[in-house]
Amino acid sequence: MKDQTLRALIVDDSEDDALLIIRELKKSGYNSFYKRVETAGDMKKALQENQWDIILCDYKMPQFSAPAAIAVLKEAHLDIPIIIISGTIGEETAVECMRLGAYDYLMKTNLSRLCPAVSRELREAEIRNNKKKAEEALGQSEEKYRNILENIEDGYYEVDLAGNFTFFNNSMCIILGYSRDEMIGMNNRQFTDEENAKKLFEVFNRVYRTGEPAKEFDWQIIRKDGAKKYIEASVSLQKDSSDKIRGFRGIVHDITERKLAEGTLQKTLESLKKAVGTTIQVLVSALESRDPYTAGHQFRVAHLACAIAEEMGIVKDKIDGIFLAGSIHDIGKISVPTEILTKPTKLTELEFCLIKEHPQTGYEMLKHVESPWPLAQIVHQHHERIDGSGYPNHLKGNEIIIEARILAVADVVEAMASHRPYRPSLGIEPALGEIRKNKGILFDEAVADACLRLFTEKGYTLP
Repeated sequence: MKDQTLRALIVDDSEDDALLIIRELKKSGYNSFYKRVETAGDMKKALQENQWDIILCDYKMPQFSAPAAIAVLKEAHLDIPIIIISGTIGEETAVECMRLGAYDYLMKTNLSRLCPAVSRELREAEIRNNKKKAEEALGQSEEKYRNILENIEDGYYEVDLAGNFTFFNNSMCIILGYSRDEMIGMNNRQFTDEENAKKLFEVFNRVYRTGEPAKEFDWQIIRKDGAKKYIEASVSLQKDSSDKIRGFRGIVHDITERKLAEGTLQKTLESLKKAVGTTIQVLVSALESRDPYTAGHQFRVAHLACAIAEEMGIVKDKIDGIFLAGSIHDIGKISVPTEILTKPTKLTELEFCLIKEHPQTGYEMLKHVESPWPLAQIVHQHHERIDGSGYPNHLKGNEIIIEARILAVADVVEAMASHRPYRPSLGIEPALGEIRKNKGILFDEAVADACLRLFTEKGYTLP
């Protein structure tokens, strides 16, 4: 082996014996820096002034002994391997030294075991030192994150599989209104009602079964003072070193203010929807007084458009907007002379141009109406076509919002299937044939398919 520096503290009253030990270490490649001491005071001083890899100690000296040297080392709180080297030592004495803290013992008359023993103890000391460093680093890391958890505003919790708290930060105490002592071992059923406890169980059970974390689920708690609060929480599995599930953990934050604000907003929205609905009815009545055919047409188009939207899986809020927009999609015709609207013969080109102005006119009438839905935009685009051949702006494909694409199909089907002043009804089959022939060309393919399914598979009929 290559020369290895070894810092050896030799506790012996004989310089000759110390030199014999150093010579033996040299044979095995140890380039030793050593110091010999023979009293407790000298040993204490040496331990304070230098770092040592190994301590090689005679058992009995005039002013010192191996047990006393072991005691000095313990008092210094140093982890340095100590090996007893003696000329005369019995087995019982050697065992006692090992019990006190020595790592090995050997006879001065047989130093052949010295280097293997030193090598072994150096390896063991390195392992212990690395383990200690890792434990200290882990402890520091745990302390660091514990401090972080204690200082964040959100609550942090850990519970066992039964839902009993095993760890939590101070913010969790503040959210629930209980002291730390009161919360130790507390079960979630103690601060929830039956309905929320069931909801909580279902979430935790799903996480347990699937292993997938749950994020941002909200539920209601009952604080110690009886106040009800809404909280939003996450939950994930907590496992031990053998990957066995031992509980759950997650983050909690109080969303009571947000919930109250959402409630207020919802009331405001409902009020706004009601106001918009009233405005719509006024507009419908105004148009109906001039053209009863158009008014009936708008109602039937709105009904069919909503059915198509439901078939497509459109969310309810959008469907509400589609119904209102459908109910007034021809409101722009209020500016068209009544004699043109009710003309029993074919329109001239000029008259048709006047009719084609109604999407733009409707948009102008509605663009300043406060509404949760894009009513003006839907009305503006309901005569646009997928291939750009529609009017007034020749929009194509996804340039046309989905509500307007739905309304376009419903509008054509109702117009062809219903009676008009200038012609009798063409019937539902020709209307559906028109949609089938032009789906993907004039009409959105998904919208057309949903419309065709309603009539051919779902038994839908126009009201």
